[in-house]
Amino acid sequence: MRNQGYIIVTVAGLLVVLLGFTALAVDLGVLYSARTSAQRAADAAALAGAFTFVADPTSPQPATASDQATQTALTNSILGTSVQPAEVSVSVNNRIVTVNVMRTEPTFIAGVLGVSAATVHARADAEASPGATSSYCVKPWFIPNTMLSTQLPCTACGNGQVIISNGQLTTFAKSQVGTQFAVKPQDPKNALGPGQFFAVQLPGDTGGNDYRNEIGICTSTVVGCQQSYSVKTGNMTGPTKQGVSDLIGNPPRDTFIAVGRYRHADGTVSDTSTALVVAPIWDTCSMTGFCPSNTFPSGTNASVKVAGFALIFLEGVQGNNVIARFIGASGCGNGGLPPGETGPYAVPVRLVRPTS
Repeated sequence: MRNQGYIIVTVAGLLVVLLGFTALAVDLGVLYSARTSAQRAADAAALAGAFTFVADPTSPQPATASDQATQTALTNSILGTSVQPAEVSVSVNNRIVTVNVMRTEPTFIAGVLGVSAATVHARADAEASPGATSSYCVKPWFIPNTMLSTQLPCTACGNGQVIISNGQLTTFAKSQVGTQFAVKPQDPKNALGPGQFFAVQLPGDTGGNDYRNEIGICTSTVVGCQQSYSVKTGNMTGPTKQGVSDLIGNPPRDTFIAVGRYRHADGTVSDTSTALVVAPIWDTCSMTGFCPSNTFPSGTNASVKVAGFALIFLEGVQGNNVIARFIGASGCGNGGLPPGETGPYAVPVRLVRPTS
């Protein structure tokens, strides 16, 4: 009888231990899944907030980044339950968006041991670089730094009506956000010079098919800040129209509502679009021999120097001209990320490790 009593006590003790291990295994697995979902929500929210510095440059900050990060977090769920506003906190400091997602999840078996709930926490930090170093997905057109001015280029240079100055987006350029313009004029009377139709020869471009593909798809060719690239002569009307149609559709799949708001063919609205593209900005004012006569060199020996990158929304081809809207721009040489870091929108947006 004594042995039987000992066995009962031992078994009872082992059951408690086994129950504890079971609670640990089951509840930790659930909590790990919950934290994974919370981390995904935080990552997506932080990146969405940081992206507003690139895609919506004139809206007030940090409010715009904070609002976008919060709304993105709320579209996510944890273990099938939507993230709630009280579970999200966002802070923005110097173009770094920090998102914390915190939720208290009930336990299952651990409740028997007095642990009825546990808190899961995830943090994400995303940064939008203050400037550009290089970009891929670049379209084979160069945009004069004075493109948005109604004045002659050299006059615009003197009056400060340029997109980028000292590596920064100018006040003048900010006032032109959303403006429609011909990013690729095709009419000879609008050419910069004989055969010069704002086209640039990207590395590896060997002809019309490459030019069309550079427009129609996202190529991995990297275009660097302060680098010079040869011009591509000829108006190339056919490949231009074909490339634009490949990229945005004919008729276009997406339409412009406002900066940061684009309606898709299915009726949904978002802050991104396949029609958002990047083109290098030509440093008009510093080109030797261009001013004061506004004379662009003829032939293929001419080259253009990259002063930054313009983010534009392609609306299609009207007549022979490629029409776009100016969304924003990033300048070179103003404290961007280390050389070699690129982004499809020129300014890299990335998750970073917190410094504290």
